[in-house]
Amino acid sequence: MYDGFFAFLENTRAPGSGFKLFGPEHLIFLALIAVGIAVMCICYKRLDSVRRLSMMRITAVTILLMEAVKQVLVIFQTMPNYPLGVLPFHLCGLSIFVEQIHAIKPNKTTGEILYSLGIPGAVAALLFCNWTMYPIFNFHGLQSFIIHGLHIAFPAMLIYGGDFRPRFSQIWRPALFLLIIVPPIYFLNKAIDTNFFFVNAGSEGSPLEILINLMGNPGFLVGFAGLLLVVWIIIYLPFIIIDSRKRR
Repeated sequence: MYDGFFAFLENTRAPGSGFKLFGPEHLIFLALIAVGIAVMCICYKRLDSVRRLSMMRITAVTILLMEAVKQVLVIFQTMPNYPLGVLPFHLCGLSIFVEQIHAIKPNKTTGEILYSLGIPGAVAALLFCNWTMYPIFNFHGLQSFIIHGLHIAFPAMLIYGGDFRPRFSQIWRPALFLLIIVPPIYFLNKAIDTNFFFVNAGSEGSPLEILINLMGNPGFLVGFAGLLLVVWIIIYLPFIIIDSRKRR
């Protein structure tokens, strides 16, 4: 029943045995995701406020349902040895719940978290995906591509439509979120042998591997924090420049 398209291969195949990072299949999917995000942003901007709210909520529920279907499949496919690393405790997994909150009641905190953490996390996941053991046309692989694309599209369409404006002065909100979440996640990883948030080890083929080789483990976490700060400066810089020009 679960052979082929629905096969769960994370415990049976080595990373890279399905498709190669930045190989033709990977690049094609990245291009398709970029087009899909652009289409969603354009469609959202053309809607009135009522339909925008509906589109935002439909997107949030779609993400939640996609994750729920995946979890149900994995439970049935791996019983009684459910792999704890599949729990939605990575940054992108927690983004699912932040998106539901924002869809119900949009606010500054969830908006900044989704922009400053959700988008960079999803982009990193798509670029350095850790599901390369799957054939390109496999449910679990496709689900990973699509759901990370939607993690980007959700805040992107709000920003493009003018319903949310990232502000560097509000960066303390996602920073506080990390200060609250990361320490328990780190020790949870130690306790159950997982790697949520990639704070206990790097993802294969990602820049974190370079940091670990240079700084050791857990020393690489200092570099990880520095890398995140650089990313924040880059993604907030356009808004800082625009605000500066407006003041002039």
